[in-house]
Amino acid sequence: MAGTGRVGNLTKDQEAKLAQLKESLKDVLKDKHTDHHLLRFLRARNFNLKKTEEMFREVFEKHWVGGVIGSDKEGHMVVINPIGHVDPRGFLYSVTADDAHRLGMYIAQEQYNRLKSNSKKQGRYVEGMTLIMDLEGLTAEYLWRPGIRMFTDLASILEQHYPETIRTIYVVRAPAIFPVAYNLIKPFLQENTRKKIQVLKSGTWEKVLLEKIDASVLPKHWGGTRVDPDGNPKCPSILKLGGKVPESMYVKNYFKDEENLTKLSIPAGGTKCLKYEVRWPNSAIRYQFKTNEGEIMFAIEYRRNPNNKKDVDVIFPQQKMFCNITPADGEVDASRLGIYLIKFENPAKMTAKTLSYSIEVLEVDGEEADKL
Repeated sequence: MAGTGRVGNLTKDQEAKLAQLKESLKDVLKDKHTDHHLLRFLRARNFNLKKTEEMFREVFEKHWVGGVIGSDKEGHMVVINPIGHVDPRGFLYSVTADDAHRLGMYIAQEQYNRLKSNSKKQGRYVEGMTLIMDLEGLTAEYLWRPGIRMFTDLASILEQHYPETIRTIYVVRAPAIFPVAYNLIKPFLQENTRKKIQVLKSGTWEKVLLEKIDASVLPKHWGGTRVDPDGNPKCPSILKLGGKVPESMYVKNYFKDEENLTKLSIPAGGTKCLKYEVRWPNSAIRYQFKTNEGEIMFAIEYRRNPNNKKDVDVIFPQQKMFCNITPADGEVDASRLGIYLIKFENPAKMTAKTLSYSIEVLEVDGEEADKL
């Protein structure tokens, strides 16, 4: 009988692969990396040792972001998190749901351990950390539903298991899309945590940070004077800067369960046009869709004057989408108020097609945006 690839039910070949993986990773393995943990990686890669080692090292060690740079002027640990350089799709395509959750637990526990170490180093109890969230690079792509779920899961883990570990959160380089992203994550944050968030304005945030943190501690990219030995102002020797996870690491694709999608029949040669109104600036439109057979033509237009069909701007030029096997999903900025048209065209001459889709307008009303 074939082994399941789990502890207590391994074939001889699987046992050998587990032993080989332990040997090849002995330079980075820690106590928390039990057989149960390592076998999850092996199962995700069908016991391919080369791919398993690459995933273990790269996804968690190389492509996450952030790090501790030292202490602020009051002795609180300072963490910089350039969250805009995380690749949410890459992470979620490359790991199992269990591993994503464990990553959150690992990050939270690591920060908690550093807090205790910081207090011990200073010979006094120092509560909480100062967190700098750099949103440079944050685009509508980050509004992807599974990616938002990953970030809300991380926030929930911190709230549930390590409450009050954050003293202040400084948000810098916030793009126009930030209010929409924050509105999606806000329900998962406790009121006390929300009160600690300070969104610093462009041109002034460096001064605010330097009032709290010595310039010699703060990397030059964030307003200080610190650089790496090679002169790099982002100090990658102490901070993980993230980046794209290679597609060679992917093990799965994410898409909303089909039973939760709206169904639409498009006749041969026919077109269906869906209309969505954006009422607040700096909004976004998130879409997911697939067909039961073959390709579909897809486009997004913005109509300045609802009554003038010729007065339009193309937001997403019409493209042929091969989405019957791999679903199409994405986000576009919808910063202008007005009507956005989502167009689907069936290029087949003889066959109708069933489209399964989910389209959402993500927006923050004016009153909420003013609070940020």
